[in-house]
Amino acid sequence: MTVKKSALLLTLSLLLASCSSQEEVVAPELPSVPSNCADTKVLESILPRIADAKYIETEWEPAEETDLYAAYNAGGIACTYGLREAEVGATILWAPDNKTLFSELTPKWIGFGQKEIDLPGIEEEAAYYLSEGIEGQGEYHIWSVNLLINGSWIQVGATFFNALEDAIPVIEAAIESLRSPKRAEKEKITGCYLSELPNDLYVFNVHYHDNNTISADFYYKNINGEPSKGLFLGTYTNGIVRGFYSLPTSNGTSERELFLKGDKSGFVTASAKSEKSGNVQKYVRPLDITWSEDIKYIPADECEALLRS
Repeated sequence: MTVKKSALLLTLSLLLASCSSQEEVVAPELPSVPSNCADTKVLESILPRIADAKYIETEWEPAEETDLYAAYNAGGIACTYGLREAEVGATILWAPDNKTLFSELTPKWIGFGQKEIDLPGIEEEAAYYLSEGIEGQGEYHIWSVNLLINGSWIQVGATFFNALEDAIPVIEAAIESLRSPKRAEKEKITGCYLSELPNDLYVFNVHYHDNNTISADFYYKNINGEPSKGLFLGTYTNGIVRGFYSLPTSNGTSERELFLKGDKSGFVTASAKSEKSGNVQKYVRPLDITWSEDIKYIPADECEALLRS
């Protein structure tokens, strides 16, 4: 997944600004979007229609101006379930609305032919759907549904919705997959993680984690060199941290891609081919990642002292 640093900075600033405004008006806590595709309730809602359906792991590379790009840059997640070989299934997007996202995307959806709808049995704030054909006359398909509910934008798209009734069980499962505030807080990875090798020291200090957006201080020191400190911006989905961190260089700033796998008990690092373009170092696509414990981050308490040094 490629997410622009500027977009993540904007998302973080909007979220922090909304937090400061809560000193005057305390808003009720809302559910968070899922963080792991394997933990949602969507697959079980699809199995009655697609026997042997599975969660399909997908390495998303969102193009700008797409719904997928908008969802990921807001701290969302995309999950596909179905049968890859039969090219049948459903893809669900979840993203925090942050009071603006859904309304900003609505004109584009209407321009593409989506129509407003009141979903039966669901108390959504707003919903739009894209269909093909005329209901009751020949072939008719519901291709996708966008809805705003409980502070989240959810998009449900599938290849097998021949009527709105087909979509409702999947939509309900997507809503039920939103995480409670208590669960989301428990699953946050904020904290200090350290990897100490004979000649190298790495620090990954996660100071912000909301929905699936994270930011962290990154610190590296070789025994024979001066320490380097930078800022990491990225996401944490399906148990994987991914994004870019910046480090100062003699030519300005170097951006490097980072993938870590794990949870609050610790992380291992990715091993894969990388390439450099200008001051940006990133993994070669398509990704062919293996995970190595050569640099293993474990929870620690001394991050703040190291970062101040």
